[in-house]
Order: sequence, then structure tokens, then C-alpha cells
Amino acid sequence: MNSRKSLVILFLPVLMLVFSLGMLAQDEEESFSLTIMHTNDTHSYHEPDGDGNGGVARQATVVKEIRAEVENSVLLDAGDRFTGTLYHTTYVGQDQVQIMNLLGYDAMTLGNHEFDNGDEILAAFIEGLGFPVVSTNIDFSGSDLLVEATVPYAILEVGGQQIGIIGLTTADTPIIANPGDELVFSDDYATVANEAAAELTEQGVNKIILVTHVGYGVYEELIPDLENIDVVVDGHSHTLFSNAFTGSIGGARSSGEYPQEFADATGSTVYYVQAGQYTKYLGRLDVEFDAAGVVTSAGGDVILLSPYIEPDLEASVLIAELSVPVQALRDTPINAETSVFLTGQRNVCRVEECTLGNLIADALRAETGAQIAIVNAGGIRSDIEEGDITLGEVLTVQPFGNTTSTFSATGADIVAALENGVSTIVVEDGVVARADLSGRFPQVSGIRYSFDPNLEAGSRIVGVDVQAEDGTFSPIDLEATYTVVTNNFVRNGGDGYSIFAENAVDPYDFGRVDYEVLADYLAANTPVAPEVEGRITMVNATVAPLE
Repeated sequence: MNSRKSLVILFLPVLMLVFSLGMLAQDEEESFSLTIMHTNDTHSYHEPDGDGNGGVARQATVVKEIRAEVENSVLLDAGDRFTGTLYHTTYVGQDQVQIMNLLGYDAMTLGNHEFDNGDEILAAFIEGLGFPVVSTNIDFSGSDLLVEATVPYAILEVGGQQIGIIGLTTADTPIIANPGDELVFSDDYATVANEAAAELTEQGVNKIILVTHVGYGVYEELIPDLENIDVVVDGHSHTLFSNAFTGSIGGARSSGEYPQEFADATGSTVYYVQAGQYTKYLGRLDVEFDAAGVVTSAGGDVILLSPYIEPDLEASVLIAELSVPVQALRDTPINAETSVFLTGQRNVCRVEECTLGNLIADALRAETGAQIAIVNAGGIRSDIEEGDITLGEVLTVQPFGNTTSTFSATGADIVAALENGVSTIVVEDGVVARADLSGRFPQVSGIRYSFDPNLEAGSRIVGVDVQAEDGTFSPIDLEATYTVVTNNFVRNGGDGYSIFAENAVDPYDFGRVDYEVLADYLAANTPVAPEVEGRITMVNATVAPLE
């Protein structure tokens, strides 16, 4: 063999190895790793829960640790920072301004509860934030206060790369919250998201995150219509996805693997995440992009903010300062006590009769003398422990400051209202899950009703009886007129109760604030001991056991 030819043959493998290593190094240089930290539905739960889990100070510790660990990261929030604890009652969003700026959030979208307190409060909140607020399906042009406060999408510079952030807010917001009439919400989520993604793509942005507050049930139908979107960070349904937490740890049960994977309109994979609720978990999604911005891998999990995590000192000091007036409010006695645990948790009151639902409805009837009380379960936000009751506990249960509303309605309209209240319940194999439940579910006083969730929505009520003054019950008369009490949110069509907005006779929406009514009723009837007594009956189905 020619010696030169032998040298070439021997040298070729070396060249190929060098070339391969060079290409590998080039690929590594062109790929991009991004860690997405995310929260949703925190609802002003800044402190740890009764088990010591959660809280802003532990979140701050974990966020700092992750930022020190990885080169590229973002911290995103999927809305509903407002409403839920006495922190919001006290600070109406300005607590969130300080906390979110301290934690260094990079972007957020608006949840429906950000609209609970009107445009001025929302504008002041957004103005104080040091990062963009994105929502592409709301037309703010009619609001002088909000028209320039938000953007449909934002571009973040991270590690020399551009990351597109698009926002969506539930189109149900006008039904379940109190946005200004001048705001227009689109429910054509896919169209507006795709339009925003197309604009970003035209600008050369090839890594796009959709940060939304619409809920998991929507996305099973929405994602197959999306294009150019890599990751969805969602909220609204308070859903926990996790590979680790299944009920034995952290007091919650995962609704599925983290992340969820869906195919979009082009067949590409979209990664979907949520992180539960109430600042109890921090989501962490590690995403690898290739040079073209295509996701080559994605994985991670939620992190339980457990008592084993040392609280961050700076965040602890801030929460301690914010808590001073909150604690004073918590400790204010109302000279009342309960001899039983009062259940107000969402996965009970939004699907079946609960003791706080009965108590609140009874308090409204006692206040007004109305024959019938209907209370939306979404207005009941917490339990009350057995023993002495404070003003703080009452305000935590009813944090919205709704006023008492009275009116007259026909029996037919009352039945229609109850139909609305049970219309969104979903049955699978004869069982109603306790997740993703609507706040429209009606707790009642002065009537009892039964419903079959297997029937078509709008035809589920199978019986309604009205209570007479002597305590006896008789079937409702569809043509008769009854006096009704609820809160101003429901009376004006909130939670889908449009029948009251349209047909109420002689409505008066300016009664006393709901929490004052409840506090006075508790004091006048102390000690209270309400029971579940058959006001609401579900037939031909059962409710999943409490976890």
C-alpha cells in the first residue's frame, strides 16, 4: 500500500472525530436552556399554612437557589394574586406590589380576581410593578386608567436570547368578577394567542411562553388549535400537576404528570403546567431549545415549600411588617363562638351542602326577612375552626365586601337560578370530582332542592320545596312570587345568575356588607352549631371522597 494513502486512511478517523466533536460543541453553543419558575392562584396567601408549608419567605429562598444554580431563568405568575386573605382586605394589592418586586418576577397575566376592586385599584397595582403585565384577549381601549397599563405580549431578554411572553385572561371575568363595563373580553383564545405568536415570530422570537388564567379544562380543547407556542403556564382551576405529590406529601393530590404534553395544530408538542394554589408550591420547568427554538426536552416538577426550607430573611422581614395591621384585624373579637367546625372549603361548598353555606344563607334571611336565600359558593373562601370567632376569620370567609341584595322573583326564575348553579358539574362514571368546581353552586336557606347531574345542563333540578313559617315544606309554585336575598354580585348576574339581573322585581342592592351581616348573626346566636340537614340532595351520582 502506498504510504501516503495509508497515512490518509489513518488520518480520516481522526478528522471525523475532530469534526464530530466540533459539531457537538457547536450544537451545545447553539442550544439554549431555560428554567421557568411559576406560580398561580396565590390569592394573597403570604404566610405558611397550618402545617407549616408554603409562604412567600420560603418561595424567596427557593427562587434565589434556582437562580444561583442555573444560567437562564424566568419567574412568571398566572394571575389571581388578589382576594383570599386579610392581606388583600388590608392592602388591596399594594402588598403584592412589594412582594412581587422583591421576588423579582419577570411577567404575569391578570386573573379574574385582579378585577374585583375596580379599575383604579388594578391600575395602581400594575403601575407599582417592576415588570410587564400581559393579556392579549382584553380590549382596554375604553379605559383611560388601563389602556396603557398592560401589553398583549412582552419580549424578555434572557441570556442573550429573546423570550416571548403572551397573556390570556378568562373571558368569564365579567361574569365572575367586577371589571369595568368598558373592558371587552374575547373568548377566542386560540385566534388571539396565535396572532400574538405570529407577531413575535415575525420579529425573530422563536421561544414563546403563553401565561394564562383560563383553567385546565379549557386547554384540552384549546392547545390543538395553537401554533408557535412552546409552553403554557396556566392558572384559574387551581390544578396541581406533579410527579411526586400524590396526597401523602404536601396535603394535595396531583391531577397528572408534570408537565402535561399536548400536540398543537402542527403536531408539535406544547408543554402545559400549573402549580396548585395559595403559595404552597413553586413550579419549576427546565426547557432545552435547539438553535431553531424548537424544544428538544422539557421536565421538572412543583416544589413543595415545606418547613424544611429556611425562610429568606429579607422576605421574612417584609411579611412581618405587612402582618402588623393584619394580625390586629385577625384578633378582633366579635363575641361569638362555634361549637362545631364550620366547613367552607371550595371542594365541599362548590358541590354539596356545607355548614358555612347554611350559616351564611340563614344570616341573610335573618337580616332581611326574605323567604329564600341563595348564596354562591364562590363567595365562601375559608373554614372557621371550632371555638371563639374573630373578625379576621369572618373577613377571610367573606373577603369581597359584597352588599346584601333583596328582590322578588317568580318560582320559575328561582328554579332557573338553581339550574344555573348546578349547570357546570361534571359526572364521570357516576362520580363528581372535587376539582375544577364552579363558584356558582348555590347554598340555600328557606328552600331545599334536589338535582341530577347526569341530566342535561338546564334540566337538572328535579325538585324544589319552599319552607313555610311553621317550618314545613311544600313544592315551589312556579307562578308565585317569593322574596329573595343574595349578594349584589349574584343579583347583578355574577357567576352566571343572569336571570336575577334580567327578571328581579324591585331589586335593592345596597344592604349591609355581607361580613357584617354574618358577624352580627354569629354574635346574636352564639354558640352556633349548624348542621348539614338535607337542604341540597344529589341524585343518581356521588361525590368523590375528600382527600
